[in-house]
Amino acid sequence: MKFLNKNLLVLFVALLATNAFAQASYEDAVNKYNAADELAKNDKYDEAISTYMEAAEIGEQLGTPQGTDIKSRSEQQIPKVQLNKAGSLFNVFRTSKEIPDLDIAITAFEKSVEIGKKYEDARVTQAAQGYVPQLYYQKATMLFKREMFEDADKALNSAIQANSNYAQPYYTKGLVAKKLSDDINDALRWFDQAIAVADKTNKGQISRQAKNAAHDELLFRGSKLIEAKNYSEAIDLLKLATEYDAESADVYYRIAEAYNAQSKYDLAISNAKTALTHEKGGKTDKAKIYFEMGLAYQLKGNKAEACKAYTDASYGSFKAPAEHSMEFELKCSSTN
Repeated sequence: MKFLNKNLLVLFVALLATNAFAQASYEDAVNKYNAADELAKNDKYDEAISTYMEAAEIGEQLGTPQGTDIKSRSEQQIPKVQLNKAGSLFNVFRTSKEIPDLDIAITAFEKSVEIGKKYEDARVTQAAQGYVPQLYYQKATMLFKREMFEDADKALNSAIQANSNYAQPYYTKGLVAKKLSDDINDALRWFDQAIAVADKTNKGQISRQAKNAAHDELLFRGSKLIEAKNYSEAIDLLKLATEYDAESADVYYRIAEAYNAQSKYDLAISNAKTALTHEKGGKTDKAKIYFEMGLAYQLKGNKAEACKAYTDASYGSFKAPAEHSMEFELKCSSTN
């Protein structure tokens, strides 16, 4: 018995396949197309895509206007089916709320972008490109809530890579940086980028969130430094906070407090006055500022202004210390 050479056998099989397509008719292509349609309607997305590709290949082999038409029609359906598949997988995640299911959906949308570009379907490409960064951001927020900060940071990087004009991930990277680094500048760098991108893309809410986050962190750290008697560094951070909120009464109050501790009473009084112009609360809210101002005037030796400031400070928790200073230290006339 004789056997065909292995290489000849492979060539023979290839020729048979070519002849099979050459012998296929327009009717075969239409049948494939219709079968693919039916598969797509029944959510059998991968099988539908494969069958559309077969129909397109037959149409190309035919080399006729009808073949070209069925090839074009088939290829037009492939990106749409892939996007439908991605949407279906996203719905699976919406039900399960599990990150592995979200990863599968993200991969499907990324594939939709690839296929959309390949078949020049701008609508599918644009739609899929819109989903990818949002899903990476959703993954990041889930990881952040689970305190998986490094993994969250990677997901945020992917979101930014997919859309560099997406402001929200920059803001969240600032929050992640606060968790991963003791250096405030690491967080501020991302908050600054969030503000820049948000302003460029008219995302005012995100810009405000980033500014508030930067302000709050600087105010918190500045206050802690005052408690630690590190006044110069505290003032530097608090002044930086005013770049994010130039009307922060709390920041100017803390600056006044730090300057009082450094015996820089004129600067303390100036910042206390600025704090008062921005304080929108009532007398109780302003009491702490007036108390700091009264202290500056007292230490400076200006009894009249000190008594006046302490009078305005006599509310809430500052009432007792203010009245003590007026009665026993300054002997203000209003207390006699």
